Amino acid sequence: MRPKSALFYIDDLSELMDHFIAKVESLLDDDRKIKDLARPLHEFALDAIGIMFIGSKLHVLQGSEYGKLVIDKVIKAFEMFLTVQGLPKSIAPYIPQYKEFVKITEEVYLMSKEKIFEAIKKHEVDGSLEGTVLEKMIERCGKDSPLPVVMANDALFAGIDTTGNTAAFILYHLATNPDKQEILYQEILKVVGSDGKMTEEALAEMRYLKACQQESARIAPVALGTARSAGQDMVLSGHQIPKGTFVIRMGVLMSNDERYFNNPEQFMPERWMRGCPQHQKPKNPHANIPFGHGPRACVGQRFAKLELYMAVFKVIQKYKISYDGPVLGIDYLGLGSLNGPLNLKFEKRV
Repeated sequence: MRPKSALFYIDDLSELMDHFIAKVESLLDDDRKIKDLARPLHEFALDAIGIMFIGSKLHVLQGSEYGKLVIDKVIKAFEMFLTVQGLPKSIAPYIPQYKEFVKITEEVYLMSKEKIFEAIKKHEVDGSLEGTVLEKMIERCGKDSPLPVVMANDALFAGIDTTGNTAAFILYHLATNPDKQEILYQEILKVVGSDGKMTEEALAEMRYLKACQQESARIAPVALGTARSAGQDMVLSGHQIPKGTFVIRMGVLMSNDERYFNNPEQFMPERWMRGCPQHQKPKNPHANIPFGHGPRACVGQRFAKLELYMAVFKVIQKYKISYDGPVLGIDYLGLGSLNGPLNLKFEKRV
């Protein structure tokens, strides 16, 4: 999970974004509007997972049946998650919704396992997995180990909705804040130009791009918080918490609290950039941790961030995006998502 492991895939993700742009163009109406960008973003996220963790090009953006099935199953599983996670262990196996949840996860596991075995067989012939995360997992665990499959399956469940929804929020925030979008576009022009490709060196210079991602995740984190099992008896805000209690930190409340952030309702990427007048020194280092914190932080966050950077970079480099519909907020049905269709207009940049 080192930074270099994610950056290894910059060129592959750049090629994938070309497919994404082609998909968007095919869906635009005569006014250059798309009915809802959410589904193509989910398809991009699954294609990226396929490249990075399954070692395969899944061709989801091109309409593969595999991609459609996996996305639908993962979305359904997350819609059920908030319900099934709270069921007592003693009765969970007898609850129909829990049974359905287990069935879905088993089906996705078997589908990802099949794809991984295909990639391994191909690698034995042409070395196509050289340098990939999957190859490193196989070398460390052995080709007969279940761990590479478990890792890929976790990536499928953790990376489709999360990355797709997060990308939707960033693009929505940029579309509804054209001044910020223009600042980002000027950074892209300065670093790589109107037709340049993203590179590791270029990404290191794109401070505003990274600040846009961080600010959007502050306003609308797709995971409403983090959960832990109390390791010892403790007192939180005057409440006795016995050891073993399931405790949820509501991160979305902290990251939008004016006690921790000035004008929290405003999309202000500059608050994360040292040297900017609007830069704010964190009043609490844990007020905005959308990927978690410590040993249990999101293991794939570097891969997710790279996907987000690549998607936003390519879209803003090619298009001026705008939104003229009703104000959208966030719904937490499983994972956080926009509470309405992301009907963006894509105007080609001259």
